Amino acid sequence: MSYSSKNKSQFELEAELFSCIATIDNLSQSFADGILDPGMYRRQLRSLIRDAFKARFKLQKLGFNLDGFLDRESIAQKYPYGAEKLRFAEGVAPIPIGGENVETVAMPFQHMKNLPAKTADFVAGAIELIDLLRLRSVARIDLIVPNLDDMEAILKAYPGFGPKSDVVKEINNWKEMLEAKPPDEVLEDGLIKRLEFEAVRWLNSFRRSLRGD
Repeated sequence: MSYSSKNKSQFELEAELFSCIATIDNLSQSFADGILDPGMYRRQLRSLIRDAFKARFKLQKLGFNLDGFLDRESIAQKYPYGAEKLRFAEGVAPIPIGGENVETVAMPFQHMKNLPAKTADFVAGAIELIDLLRLRSVARIDLIVPNLDDMEAILKAYPGFGPKSDVVKEINNWKEMLEAKPPDEVLEDGLIKRLEFEAVRWLNSFRRSLRGD
């Protein structure tokens, strides 16, 4: 379904968002339990984040209140993994990394006029990267580098970034450093924490670019 699909009521759009959150919750639980392989997880999560962003983009125009929606539907209690991913995507709450809460920049849906699908893909890529790092046992070079490849490719062609942007250069530096290691090597804790911080920082930079900071 395209971003120019027919107009829907707020109730219908909230139902779509609810469905995305519930499905993301189930998907994330399966991935954390080792039931779902990383490739399948990446493809499905990216599709769901796209669908969630499509609903959020339209809900924003209707005066949607995210916190009210989450409270009313008891989302955090029913679907903790899904609620966490939504908050990661939205940037509405600090992200805990290594015992610290790292502040995030909220997604400016009101400014999203161009490339909403690519915007969703970059955010999904950052979430996938953080997931891989947090699960530790799957924080392998051969899984992380393709994720960085995708994020780099999106930003190279994204307005306001391009091949010479600082974020693209930083992602490429990480890739070069990781590619020098054995593909099946699991990152040590120090590198995992550093890359988590970087992923959040890249997301913040990306969101700021969307709102024109």
